[in-house]
Amino acid sequence: MSYSIFRVQGIKTLSDLRGIGKHNADRVSDTNLDIDKDKSSENIELVKCDSYLKRFSEITLDMRREHNERMKTTRSDRRKTFEQAIDGAKNDVACEFLFTSDEEFFKGKSKAEIQAWAQDSLEFVTDEIGLSHDRIIHASVHMDEKTPHLHIVAVPLTEIYDGRRKEDVLTISRHQFIKTKDDLSSLQDKYNERMNERGYVLERGTPKEVRHQKVQAFKEQTHYHEQAAVQAKQSVKELEGKKTNLEVAISNRKSDMDNLKKEITQVKKIEDMEFKEKGTLFNLKQPKSVELSFEDFESLKALAKSSEALKRENEAYKEMYEKEKITTESLRERNNSLDKQLTESKKETRWYKNQYERLGQLFDNIKDRYQARAPEIFEDFQRVVGFAKYEFNRTVNRFKNNKQAYDENKLTKAEKAGYESAEKFFKDKGREKTRNKTIEFERD
Repeated sequence: MSYSIFRVQGIKTLSDLRGIGKHNADRVSDTNLDIDKDKSSENIELVKCDSYLKRFSEITLDMRREHNERMKTTRSDRRKTFEQAIDGAKNDVACEFLFTSDEEFFKGKSKAEIQAWAQDSLEFVTDEIGLSHDRIIHASVHMDEKTPHLHIVAVPLTEIYDGRRKEDVLTISRHQFIKTKDDLSSLQDKYNERMNERGYVLERGTPKEVRHQKVQAFKEQTHYHEQAAVQAKQSVKELEGKKTNLEVAISNRKSDMDNLKKEITQVKKIEDMEFKEKGTLFNLKQPKSVELSFEDFESLKALAKSSEALKRENEAYKEMYEKEKITTESLRERNNSLDKQLTESKKETRWYKNQYERLGQLFDNIKDRYQARAPEIFEDFQRVVGFAKYEFNRTVNRFKNNKQAYDENKLTKAEKAGYESAEKFFKDKGREKTRNKTIEFERD
């Protein structure tokens, strides 16, 4: 079964907001190699936006006016522009919500069906979180990456009572909408329930005991960074190959230039040519000129042509070489950055592996105790273990290429009975939700 994934993260400064706009709206990214520009025209915009900063200014216009009024009565050495005050505050300037699922969920869905799913997710933000449409900067479904996902960027602008000023003031505060991590976890539960009520059969994306991850985590779950690192290494390798070919071409060109120089040395040097000055002393209409042999004149022409040709070709190759050198260095830096991200992802994988090993050890220890001290209920205990192993497999199955899940073929007979019991329980639970939804729909 697919999972519902809902994340939120803060945007700290206006500069960060501009950068998010370039990624979400303009599809400009130096690190995300997963973007297929040929498919960017398929992206779905639920709330359109030409400029993130312009839309931010429109949303916060009243707040700016309040700030400017306060600055009129503030000491000159303490005055700040509205932008300086926003960037200098501890609060975020905006926040970004991300909604998605796995590839299996979107497989076979039409663009209209994906847009309907996105609209349901957008309504969750306005209905459950309380951010009205006039606070939303941009809402867009990216169809140009491996898995479709919805980005919603909003300004959590609200009015609170300022005890120092003894009045209500406008402020930007994500905390006023999502106060704690527990509140966020509760919202994630509600989102999962809401989507199932709308007819999507989805499980809760992240168990409560797992620590909260940032928006980028869903890409780590699908081994996004590993794929990006491989692609970056391939790009670097290709560019290094091009660089080698270019160096060979330059070497060949130098050889051609050397051969041409040898030919030029066979042409008579200018200082060895004989010149004869012509012209009369009083004939002003006839300028001074020189007379040289036809052979020497042809030699001068050959020297001039060769010099210009060599100069042009040398400059062109030099420019091409410098461009390739800069591009290769840039990709090397990008590759190093992705290697670091991949290392972090591997650390997190080791953490899950340790939890798995601890769980397995706990099962073995309890199994030995029951078998030795309570053999009459040992079979019942094994059924409980089988039920628990199914629950564990449901949790870790969100990770691709997962090697930590329990193998059904290696379960004992009693464990397999408990495993199948758990599988039937959750399937029946999903069918019951779907049935209730169908009954409600028919009543409406």
